[in-house]
Amino acid sequence: MIEVISKNWLAYFLEELENTDNVFLISPFVTNNIVNHLLSNKKKAKIQLITRFNLNDFRSRVSSLSALKKLVSKGAEIKGIQNLHSKVYIFDNKSTIIGSANFTSGGFFNNYEFGIKTIDQVTISNSKMYFQDLWQINSEILTINQIEDWEKELKNSQPTSNNNELPDYGKKALIQGDRKRKYFIKNFGSDDSRVNTSFTTKEEIDRSHCHWALTFSGKKGRPRKYRNGDIVYMARILHGTEYAIFGKAITLKHVDNRDTATHADIRAIPWKDEWPVYIRVKDPVLIDATMGDCPKMSELIDTLEYDSFDKPQKRFLEGKPIKSAWGSLRQQADVELTEIAAEWLENKFQETKNKYGEVTAQYLSGLYQGNPTIKEVIDNA
Repeated sequence: MIEVISKNWLAYFLEELENTDNVFLISPFVTNNIVNHLLSNKKKAKIQLITRFNLNDFRSRVSSLSALKKLVSKGAEIKGIQNLHSKVYIFDNKSTIIGSANFTSGGFFNNYEFGIKTIDQVTISNSKMYFQDLWQINSEILTINQIEDWEKELKNSQPTSNNNELPDYGKKALIQGDRKRKYFIKNFGSDDSRVNTSFTTKEEIDRSHCHWALTFSGKKGRPRKYRNGDIVYMARILHGTEYAIFGKAITLKHVDNRDTATHADIRAIPWKDEWPVYIRVKDPVLIDATMGDCPKMSELIDTLEYDSFDKPQKRFLEGKPIKSAWGSLRQQADVELTEIAAEWLENKFQETKNKYGEVTAQYLSGLYQGNPTIKEVIDNA
């Protein structure tokens, strides 16, 4: 059932809030009046809010930092996302309101706004999935101390016509706009060649030559799913059940007569005789650290569960029984990531790279580059 909302937004909101245990809010702007209504009517409901942390919004008073402070003081969890525009209000699994109205007096009382309320379970499920996708972009929950630091920054700022003078502390979606790309994790090593966390990325590069190609046995056919411009993350199998994600690169689609090990490749790297099928890669970024320092597969799966990989997410959306996300990795050379998993992993990858640095181009240039080299492959494409 869908009900159109064009007025009385607060009445609709409070009606759905009644007997709700968990309320999930997405709104770029938030002001005190509506927050007061929420807090006085929420009873014991847990509140999670996604909004903007652009200090220019607070200085211009389209959003209220004191309203966020009030929410945090009452136990609400709040995260900030840059360029947020959507407005969605979700009440347990029973209903969702989607529309144009911000969580402000203007949105609920003064402006001409339009939206819907629905109890359709598919729409509610999609709304919650959208909320979780945004929620995972930012790993930090807003604190009173952060708010007070921003209050001081606002107090010391000078009025200006330049709306971009103050910073935006929201998290940026690093892969936003790249939806035509696919994202993969390619696993390196095998059950009988697991390594310790002290094993370094450089040792793995020296062993696998992953700076110019991913290798496959070819026993399950050619790797057709990779296209030009897709992103592949590289994961080393560790002792136990863990994987360390140590690098990434841009893929070139497989071409049958081109992307197999040449005699020169096998002379330089004898094991390529048994792993002769390539997905060539360009622009590698490889973290200069140990495997213990790199992002772990368990972190990804513990955070996103069935949303980690493409196949279990599709089964969930189709209402089919869901395998453990770990099951998607079993005896697989690679796995396709969901968009939100790629976003989560890119954030973790960048944090780690910024901390430890990346393997230099000078180091990589001293290694075997393949025959033909990746430059020659691209030049002749």
